[in-house]
Formats: sequence, C-alpha cells, structure tokens
Amino acid sequence: MAGCVPTLYHFDRWDERVGILRVAGELVHTEELNGEDTLEFCSYDVPAKGDRLVWLDGSTWREHVVVRTEEPLEGLCSVYAESSLCEMLDDFIEEAQLVNRTAAQALAAILAPTRWSVAYCANLGTAGALIYHQNALWALRRVAEVWGGEVTPVISVANGRVASRAIRLDHERGDWRGLRFTYGKNMAGCTRTVLEQDVYTALYGFGAGLPFTDEDGNYKAGYRRKLTFGDINGGVNWVGDDDAKAIWGRWDASRTTKVHAFGQVTFSDCTDQARLLALTQRALLDAKQPKVSYEIDVAALGDGDAELGDTVAVIDTSRDPEWRLTARIVKRVRTFGDSVVCRVTVGTVQKADYEQVSVLAADVATLQNDVVGIDGNLSTAASVTVVENTVTEAIDDLDDLSRLDF
Repeated sequence: MAGCVPTLYHFDRWDERVGILRVAGELVHTEELNGEDTLEFCSYDVPAKGDRLVWLDGSTWREHVVVRTEEPLEGLCSVYAESSLCEMLDDFIEEAQLVNRTAAQALAAILAPTRWSVAYCANLGTAGALIYHQNALWALRRVAEVWGGEVTPVISVANGRVASRAIRLDHERGDWRGLRFTYGKNMAGCTRTVLEQDVYTALYGFGAGLPFTDEDGNYKAGYRRKLTFGDINGGVNWVGDDDAKAIWGRWDASRTTKVHAFGQVTFSDCTDQARLLALTQRALLDAKQPKVSYEIDVAALGDGDAELGDTVAVIDTSRDPEWRLTARIVKRVRTFGDSVVCRVTVGTVQKADYEQVSVLAADVATLQNDVVGIDGNLSTAASVTVVENTVTEAIDDLDDLSRLDF
C-alpha cells in the first residue's frame, strides 16, 4: 500500500466491524461545496454494496458508503463510495411546511425522520419552503439553498465505531488564509473556464406578490405587484456598484457617461423590504464579477493548506485591464499515493449533482410562483397541490387514451 493512503476501516451496512479494506495503489477523494463527496480506488478485497468506510482525514473523521463496485473475474475490484449523507436518500418526508422558520428549525424538521442530528446551525435569518414527497437528502439541499448555507457532515467515532452523525450548516465553509493566485499566460498546469453567465453591475430586487385590494381593503383577483425596496433605498428599486460599472458597464448613447448593466433577482418568499434589500445586495456581490473558474495544483496558491470553501484572491494578468477577483475553493481533488497530490477549482460554485435531477421540481416551483402571482387566494401549499393534481389528472387522461381506437 502506498505510504500516504489513509487507512479505511471497513464496516458492513449494520455498522458491524469487518476489518481494514486494503487499497491497491492510489485513492482519490473528490469533494465540492454542497455537492460531490466521493472515494474511488482499487482494492484486493470486494466490499458489498452498502458497506461503510470510515477513515481519518487529518483530525477529521469521514464516513463513506460503497455504492458501486466493478468486479472482474481476474484482477482488482474497483470501488466507488459516496459520503454517508447518501443514506438520507432512503429517508422520506411526506410534507414539511416550513413557513417563516429559522434555518435551525428547518434543519431540525427535515432531519427528524433520519438518524442525523444538528451539530451547528448559523443564524441565517428566517425564510420558508415546502418539502413535499421528497427524500431527506433533497430536503437538506433545499434548506441549504433557501436559507443560504453550506453543509458539512460531522462524524464522531468512539469505541472503534461511528458514535454519531450530525450536520453542520454554516453561512460559508472555509476561511481566509491569505491564499493568493496570479494567473499568467505562460502558466503551466492551469485551466481557466469563463462561464456563459452575464455580468451585472446593478440589480433590481423583487419579493413576494403583494395583495391586490380595492379601496375598502377587500381582495380583488388579478395582477399582484411584487414587493420592492425603493421606499428605504432613496426611491430606487435597484442597487449598484460604481466600481464594477467602470469596468463592466457600457457607454450611453452619446458616449459621455458609463451606465450600469442591469439585471434582476426575485425572492418570491420575501415579504420584508429590509430583508429584500439585503438579499439583493448579497446577490450583487456575485453578479458584478465574471463567472470564471481556475483549475490548478494547490502549490500555485503558495504556502499553507487549502481547505474546501476557503477564500482566495485571484489576479488574472492575462486580461487588460487585469481581473482582480475574490473567489473560493469550490472543489478539491486529492490523490493519495506515495505522496498527496491536491488539485483545486477556484471560482464560482458549480451546480451540485442533486440539482441536475431536480429540473422537474424547479419547473413546478416556477409554475407555482406564477400561479400565486395571479391569484392571491392561493397559498404556497395550495398552489403546489393544484399543480400536482393537475399533472396527475393529465397523466390519468393519457392512460385513458389506451382504450380508444385510432
């Protein structure tokens, strides 16, 4: 076994100790913010699907579950394991109406049917979400998305086995450690990816739809005006950054004045002007710089360790004027062998795997928002039920077509 490969303590799916799983050659650990956390390696032994691998990463215990093996008749077994968070795929939530809840309350509610507890939850304000007929892992990712937090599993070990499993929800993982990266045209071993999203130097912010009433205060069906924050923001419903405008704006018609590049964001659950203003200002921090990522060896960041979520100062000298960005380590891939080779992605947060399989849910949520914006009598829960019943009836109608002659 290679000198720097961690020891994998092997347990079966019932947490009973099997022994030590022998790794042949290198072991690759890949992790990203609110997303992938996997192990890939070859082994002399053949673990069963659902077996658990517990290992010590520095001073942090980690637990992974074997989800796939490739077992040739002759040769080594290839093992692919995911973070033990994946066990929440088997925990089901029928319905959780999280209305005006803190992140801690929401986290406790979606972890209730699981064997995971809350290790720590940052103060992320109040928000709301409806979890309906979803697995607990999806619900956990949804809470992280709505309340704006980042998830870390916390594993504790005692008496030779996992003693507890808990969730830590921070505003942001990582720290500022003085890491700095300068990108030059002649740098080897670095890949820069400029993403397709536009850069906005100012954002309009919109919240929940406001009730449409007559002069007597009675509800009237029809268009509902969305919440804005102009009343507490000098009469304008947008926020901007003049420094960003100087770089990413454009000329007006007479080419005498630089003007903003405007975008918009909507927070359909927000009903408070001050919170809407704060949310829009936070969204502008991300929108006002180019969406770019750099895949580099960690040695390019200078001395010191690089942890997932750490903030990094980036100077891109290949651009004129040069780009000066604040980015984060959003992905880390470590290869354990005779030594540890670490490669990181510095930039914007990549779309996590769970989002790739939630397209239908997102479409339903969009339709729900549109329905609520038209008919103020519909609550969030009711509108979701209407949408789902409509889809179910449509599918039933399609089934009925089988009895017809064509």
